[in-house]
Amino acid sequence: MTTTAPEVPPVAARMAGRASFAPGDRIDAKRGHPAVDLTPYAGSRGLQYLGSQNASGYLAALPLEPELQFNVVRGAVGDRDCCLWHWRYAWPLGPDDEPSGNHSFWFVRITPPMSRLWNAPRRFVNHTEADDLFIGLPCTGAAALVPEAAALPRFRITNRNLGWSRFRSPAETPLAPHGLAGLTLVSEAALPEGFVERLTAGPLAAVLHALRRLPFFELEYRFGTVRLVRSSYVATVPELDQLLLSVRDAADALAAACRPFHRPQAFAHPLPAPGPAGPETPWVPPSLLAAVQAEAASRRLVPEDPRAYAAAFPTNPVPGTAFAVLRGALPGLPPTTRLALHTEAPVAERNSGRTALLLPAGNAAPTPPGGVAVDSPTDPMRYAVRDGVLAVWILRWRPLEPGDLATLLQRGAALAREVGALTG
Repeated sequence: MTTTAPEVPPVAARMAGRASFAPGDRIDAKRGHPAVDLTPYAGSRGLQYLGSQNASGYLAALPLEPELQFNVVRGAVGDRDCCLWHWRYAWPLGPDDEPSGNHSFWFVRITPPMSRLWNAPRRFVNHTEADDLFIGLPCTGAAALVPEAAALPRFRITNRNLGWSRFRSPAETPLAPHGLAGLTLVSEAALPEGFVERLTAGPLAAVLHALRRLPFFELEYRFGTVRLVRSSYVATVPELDQLLLSVRDAADALAAACRPFHRPQAFAHPLPAPGPAGPETPWVPPSLLAAVQAEAASRRLVPEDPRAYAAAFPTNPVPGTAFAVLRGALPGLPPTTRLALHTEAPVAERNSGRTALLLPAGNAAPTPPGGVAVDSPTDPMRYAVRDGVLAVWILRWRPLEPGDLATLLQRGAALAREVGALTG
């Protein structure tokens, strides 16, 4: 007899209370959402207003639950694609149903569900993710896509008390020796030598200095995206502008600190084959890996090293980071074409992300930051042209599947002809 693990309820369904980081946020915390509407602000800045919907390409940044995200806006800030939203931030409760860590809160109110009491013995013996509870706190988030950092492990810089960590094996680096007292860098794996020094000595230092004295602040990098989160629902135009400029500056600083890792190549240049699995290689479920290998064999494509791909095309516009790359000739396309599977979450946890077709841009005109949506009632798609490469991508969401490659190739080739990447 086989059993299936129960589905984990969304975070919003496991909210057991509220609090605030600042005394002035009591009413916002009690309400559970902001009182301000950012529609006028988005219109005045040429940004797309999405309400509580997800912004395309920001699966690595948004909480992805409409009960937790409000006033989502997205668009170009300078030459970066950025996103901003009001966030009912989920802070975890510990085993004693008190907020984890030793951070300071105001107006804490916790009411665990009755089932918490009934299931107490089982919860302590066989705790699962479904047993985790949270309190909601008013915050504002901002994020920017930074493909130049695609080879980095996840890390965050925070002023929170590190009584707990979301990473399994955190490496903590106090930043006081770098002139940033009160901040700590936490990474899931070792960062490259000299990276922290380059990062904290550059323009990022100004962003961290400006935000570190807030009641709560974090900068996090994960899967080609940098994210800032700060206490309170930011509502004034100057503060909203400053937060968007800060996340843009953080992305630029992160890109500059990663420049020594880049090895730009012509698109037709073949890249090395994937190396052996190691600590820096994301674990891919064998069934998904087998599906990718089957696609490579059936289409006579050659697997390439995803890390070499990230270094060769540092401004690659596809959201997320690649865990599988295939190169070769495909019918009706240039002799060197690539298919790449990008992810915005650990592949071991979920197979959500983008499957992309990449080819030389030819005569296609560069697109705005973040690319251009190609609407379709059944197969939504997005494309971008940057630094001589045309990338077309679709959302991949079915577990253990590489995505609808047939549709991607058919519609991607038609789009490439339409925008001038292919002739004839």
